This record gives sequence, structure tokens and C-alpha cells, in this order.
Amino acid sequence: MSRTKIKEPKYVKSAINTDMLNYRVYVMSPIERIIYFLFLFIIGGIVGYIFYGNLFQKDGVSTLATYISNTVVFSIFGIIANKVFMKSLCSSLCDKRKKKLSIQFRDFLSSLSTSLSGGMNINDSIDSTYNDLVMQYTENSLIVKEVGEMINAQMNNVPFEQSIEDFGKRSGIADIENFANVFAICMRTGGNFKEIVRRTNDIISEKMIINEEIQTKLTSNKMQLRAMNVIPIVIVGVMKGMSSQFAEGFTTLIGVVAITVALGVFVAAYKIGNKIMDIKE
Repeated sequence: MSRTKIKEPKYVKSAINTDMLNYRVYVMSPIERIIYFLFLFIIGGIVGYIFYGNLFQKDGVSTLATYISNTVVFSIFGIIANKVFMKSLCSSLCDKRKKKLSIQFRDFLSSLSTSLSGGMNINDSIDSTYNDLVMQYTENSLIVKEVGEMINAQMNNVPFEQSIEDFGKRSGIADIENFANVFAICMRTGGNFKEIVRRTNDIISEKMIINEEIQTKLTSNKMQLRAMNVIPIVIVGVMKGMSSQFAEGFTTLIGVVAITVALGVFVAAYKIGNKIMDIKE
């Protein structure tokens, strides 16, 4: 029996039947998909043309078969680029959004901790935190929408702990999910909210500082990796443009086989390099 992988939806229904963002997956809008498709298609097509362009020439002169092969190569590599890199691009955009949410959640905890320390109860603290976040960000920011949903849910007799647990599950971020679970337990058992919020805020802030230090130290290595990914393509393109004899060598059977092997090594090196540089938080 075959197993079909179920795709996660872009939105998830909240307790009050509101469509809330599912941070575990990034679903592109139609405009984004068109823009990224064209970008990857053009980049992939150019790379394909550099390595496999101008085949079937006769005495160094392009023939009809040459123009047809150029079009086919450009199209095939453009489609391959989309198939290979679109998923990783979505994953990168998803991670970027999660990072933004983590930073905003830290500010949410900081404001909430201040309100609780001032003697407010949990409901008034959430209201005060919402106002602080609207001033710091905008009403359309991720965390403001989430806190606003918590307040609306509370007004509809949905317990706050249920809203925060729902947010934790949708976030796809371990820190938020763990905080939501612990906070929900404390709400039910009467724990120390003030200490939980303060301690969680300290832990998340420390983790972000450490991660920023790691990323800063890796910046030069990442730049070198990007340069190493691009330089072979540039070198081949420049040499083919400067030397007709060098360019003709790519159009022979041996040349095509050699460039295919080299391209395979290049793609493998690209993937291995990205895995090495991918430091999870």
C-alpha cells in the first residue's frame, strides 16, 4: 500500500474559527511563485547554455540544429533549476520567517514579563503587551496578529492557555512550543507565571546571542562558498567567449561527457557545502 505524503496547509483554523498562519510550511503566493520560477528558470537556463550551448555547429558556424539545441538546453536547465532549488528556496523562506517570529516572540515575552512584574494579572498583561507590540511593530506583524487572536479568543470564552498552545503547535519553533506547554500547565495548576515568562525570555535571548555569534563567524566562510559556487561557471563562460577553439572542444562527444561529469561534481560540492554550513539553532 503506497503512502502519500500529506502537505501541510498554509492556514490552520483557530479555536474561534480564524485562519491563522501555519509557520511550519511556507506556501508562496501566485506572484511570488511566478517571480521565483522566472528567476530560477533564467539562472538555470544561462548555466545550461554556458556548459552545453552552441552544439551541432558546422565549421564553427551555428546551424538550425544549433539554435534548436540552445533553446532546448535553456528550457531543460531552467525547468531542472526549478525542480532542484524551489523546495530549498521555500525552506529558506520558511526559516527566515521563523527567525523573524522568534525575535518578535522574545519581545513579546519581555513586554509580558514587565507587565507581570508591575503587578498586573495575566489578562491585563496580555492587553498591555499587545499595545506595546503595536507601537514597536505594526498591526500586520506576525506576533501582533497572534496576540490579537489570543485576546479575541479570550473574549469568546476560550482559555488563554488553549490559544498559546495552539500558537506553539503552529509556530514550528521548539522554544515557543515548550513555553506554551509549560505555561498552559501552570495556568491549570496555578504556577508562577512571572518566573516562567522571565526565565523563558532569558533563555531565548541567550540562545539568539549565541546563534548570532556563530553566524557572524561563519559569514566569511559562507561568502567563500558562494564565490566557489559561481567561479567555475564564470571561468567556463569567459574561456568559451575568449577562445573559439576552447568553445569547440565542448561541442564534441568527449567534451559533452567531460562537462557532464564536471557539472555533477559541481552540484555535489554545492550540496555538501550547504549542508556543512547549515548550522541549526
